[in-house]
Amino acid sequence: MAKVRTILWGLALLLALSTSQAYAASKQLMTESAGQAAITGTYTVLLYGCRYQDDIENAVILVSEESRYPVEIYAPDTRYKVKKGLDAQKALAEANAFVKCGVHTVWQTQMRRIRDDNGGTIGYEVRPLYFPYDVGAADVLLISYALKDGKVMAYIRLTPAMENRLNFQRRPGF
Repeated sequence: MAKVRTILWGLALLLALSTSQAYAASKQLMTESAGQAAITGTYTVLLYGCRYQDDIENAVILVSEESRYPVEIYAPDTRYKVKKGLDAQKALAEANAFVKCGVHTVWQTQMRRIRDDNGGTIGYEVRPLYFPYDVGAADVLLISYALKDGKVMAYIRLTPAMENRLNFQRRPGF
């Protein structure tokens, strides 16, 4: 019994150390509300989602070509597309059209500035806001950014409430 307890404590300690190392090695980046007038220059556009008509997990990241850091989406390559060298107006038009794909009505798009670790701008995030009566909530996404090893990783997923709602609707008999 003592051996099992020692092994379990060792595993718990190992898990705690590995988790703290992963968090220590990356820095969470903040976003803030931004207006479209602030966007100038040339962008790489990351188009995430729009895989099928009923998809609500759609977002666009506009990465400034002048950014100190490249941005990658933490997802399989099949979940997003990349377009490089778009001027600001074309990038915005592409983003606004992309997040409105599918059968659900987008009543507004939301744009947020992605700040780097020194308060500069890496780029912008564009996401759809849906009519709550259509999909269950206006904002259905959790998007976060982490700076690690000289690049920014973007993590995009549905909110837990939206995941639960969709999983419940997909259950047999409903």
